[in-house]
Amino acid sequence: MADVKEESKRYPLLEFEYDKGPYEKTLELSNQPGFVSYTSGNPDNYMHEGFGFSRGDDKKVLEHAVYLLKKKKSKRATLSPSELRELCDDFRHYCYCVKYADGEKAVLQDLMEAVLFYGGDKVVYEEVIDWHKDTEERPAPSTESIFDFDKLYIKMGDRFLFLENNVFAAMKFYGLAALEWSTAPLDPILCGNAGEYAVDFNEEYETLIGLAQGNPYNESYSTTLLSHYNDLLKLEYPSQMPTTLSDFTDKVRGILNHNGKSPSFHQRIALITMIVLMRKYLVPEMAQLSEDDCSSLRQSEIIEKSRFLKGTDFDALAVSAQKIGTETLSYRDYLYLAQTAHLSNLILLELKAEGTEKKIAYYTSSEVFSYMLPVKCTGEKKDRLGKLTVMHLSYMNDPNEGQTLLQTVYGDQYDTGKKDRKSLNVPYVFVKCFTPRVDYLPMWEMYGDHAKGCCLIIDWETKKNLSCAVEPTLYHVCYLRKNAKNMVLRGDNEKLAQNYKEIERQLRQLRQITKRLNKANRPYFDSLLGKVLYLFKDSSYSYEQELRVIYQTEENILHTKPKDPKDKPWLFVQTPFPLELDEVILGPKFPDVSTRVPYLQEQIYEMCDETDTTRPRITLSEINYR
Repeated sequence: MADVKEESKRYPLLEFEYDKGPYEKTLELSNQPGFVSYTSGNPDNYMHEGFGFSRGDDKKVLEHAVYLLKKKKSKRATLSPSELRELCDDFRHYCYCVKYADGEKAVLQDLMEAVLFYGGDKVVYEEVIDWHKDTEERPAPSTESIFDFDKLYIKMGDRFLFLENNVFAAMKFYGLAALEWSTAPLDPILCGNAGEYAVDFNEEYETLIGLAQGNPYNESYSTTLLSHYNDLLKLEYPSQMPTTLSDFTDKVRGILNHNGKSPSFHQRIALITMIVLMRKYLVPEMAQLSEDDCSSLRQSEIIEKSRFLKGTDFDALAVSAQKIGTETLSYRDYLYLAQTAHLSNLILLELKAEGTEKKIAYYTSSEVFSYMLPVKCTGEKKDRLGKLTVMHLSYMNDPNEGQTLLQTVYGDQYDTGKKDRKSLNVPYVFVKCFTPRVDYLPMWEMYGDHAKGCCLIIDWETKKNLSCAVEPTLYHVCYLRKNAKNMVLRGDNEKLAQNYKEIERQLRQLRQITKRLNKANRPYFDSLLGKVLYLFKDSSYSYEQELRVIYQTEENILHTKPKDPKDKPWLFVQTPFPLELDEVILGPKFPDVSTRVPYLQEQIYEMCDETDTTRPRITLSEINYR
């Protein structure tokens, strides 16, 4: 018995589970709305010119929806893709009737629930968000035409969280419940219905979304569980928590298995924190299995738990887990991939620069700097004020960007076995580069518009801490010698003097994996390196001692506006918080200093006042440049 208990402490995440049965019962949706019983079905197309403004249009929509729903009375019924599209179209059209014509709010809620039952959650979410946006831009509608179905949104969020463990989808629907709707003054006759749909969920949502983003619990009210969670969240190396994680999973399991009529706030918090830790520490647990003689007994657990890694930097582990046991992916190869992901994590920790570089330098042209200033941040671009643009990887000046590490760990195997046609698929990676080299001539020449631009001295640590942002993380770049006995030399990596030997060891482990791994699984290997790929450069660039922030995302992507209509826009994202500038250094060749500085200063000060940041010093480079 003691051995079993000790085994559970070794793999607490892989063994974590709870009874979903009670949640399935309390969170059940209905596919048979009340209006089905008194509405006849009609398969005919009801659309016509001027739809929504003719009497009876709302009833025609319902008749078509009822035609679809009456065919599927079973609680386990499903709709074909074409039927679901038709039902979603009916839902959209009835939304229109509620907004502008004779549709009934109560009926819409019932129809919405049926659409959610059959998997139309994306359409529901989009309709609610679009209508909420419209109500903010036009005269306030009546309470009878707003979609404040908070109780249903919370229920759907709970379904995603407790039944599917999908935090991202859960947060989207919890967010709908937290929307504030502007409405016209209540009609006294309708006041009795005001609280029928809506509940006060804002405060709870703020807590849940903060935890889901990986932030610690920082509110005044806390519990033993949340204090325990905060302690675990601070740990970086799995070896630091031999039994603490096991104790935490036991407590969460106890909270979740004690279920009432519907999920409580406490249960939501417990499961979200569990999933956050799962996404953070599952990979080390899986990597540990490679040294376990009984690892094969964990195969089913790995396949089941790997889904928690969907949407993370190690999404490839979630995808490849479904192929374990096939001709190309053996269980042993999967464990090699888990080791790869773990080593990638460890290297990121070694390269992490947070807390070590309080002030960093960013060299740029005057024109690029202007995109942070009020003159360029107006209208729909107002949110960009004081924020840095982080450009897509494709626009970097190093042609080997992202390849240096692969060339090193693959060695002679690099680029072998590839097809003749070169793949043009590009990763969604965005990079911003910094340096500790302040007022440094090579950096002025390379990145500061040939010394005619600016060098921004950024107080990175202060502003990030104030914003409570988890991302982006600041990293050191590591410089490699590809053909030397040692790949990582201390002389090339002055900022990594304490870590360079450990990085060397981890790179050698990756090299061993590439030799053992089936060649068919190389794309998984490359993908699992993730951000690490973009944190290694050739030693010829070591004079830069570069620092970077890296975004891997397909969300919130923005586009430049080309000066020439024939050119295509460039892709970029932005930092989540405005920068705290300590100093703005003008380049040695900055033109017309005396006439340009007054306007530049006005713009910088206005930016700082509006973003609540400190006004920086404006200085001229000390370099005498010819």
